[in-house]
Amino acid sequence: NFAHHFLKRLKKVKKHLNLHIPKSGGSSFCSIGRHSKYGPGISSDTNCWERSHFYPMWCLFHFGTRPKWESCKDMDASVPDFIMNENYLDYPLCMQQRLYSILIRDPVDRAISHELHLEALKDNGHHNMHKKIFDARLAMARMNYMTWALTADLVGDDKDRALEVPTKMHAQMAMDTLSRFDFLLELSVNLRCDAEILHFMGMGDQVKEPHKNTDAGVAELEKHPPEK
Repeated sequence: NFAHHFLKRLKKVKKHLNLHIPKSGGSSFCSIGRHSKYGPGISSDTNCWERSHFYPMWCLFHFGTRPKWESCKDMDASVPDFIMNENYLDYPLCMQQRLYSILIRDPVDRAISHELHLEALKDNGHHNMHKKIFDARLAMARMNYMTWALTADLVGDDKDRALEVPTKMHAQMAMDTLSRFDFLLELSVNLRCDAEILHFMGMGDQVKEPHKNTDAGVAELEKHPPEK
């Protein structure tokens, strides 16, 4: 049955890849990872990235020419046991080498929080937030970042597609990909459930309080409504 096969998979596959969707609790998840059995091998990069391959598309100018692996075996030998992919999901999925997880959040709340985060970076004079980059990142946040991240590499390594509205086809592809993930986790609803899932992941049971993103986007919008 499903439970038997899933537990068998957890015993067999010990390494882990998380697809980080911004403003969904990824920073907290990275912190949990650093205090787990994976901690000693985790990259020191922000949010547990691995900067040679999994850096965000806005970090380096030549994102489209970043190195790729020839096989899942090469990927597995090149990155830590726990890694967070900060751009889009690379294919094929290396299911035999890695457990796959993603943190999810109410899409409207996540998009609001993402947009306000970008506005704050711009207002604070962030060094990498000039108008062209800000406009592109804002468009990504508004055009359903999660669907783009789950499907981009399936339909071509073209970062300009991040600025397009996802189609029904993209939504179906994203759903199909999510169905293959081992863990879908929302860090702000049920602490007991979160702790159990983290335990299965090999992360311990470190969730002691709800993640602070709960309704954060709505709360931020009420405090700082957009100019009319």
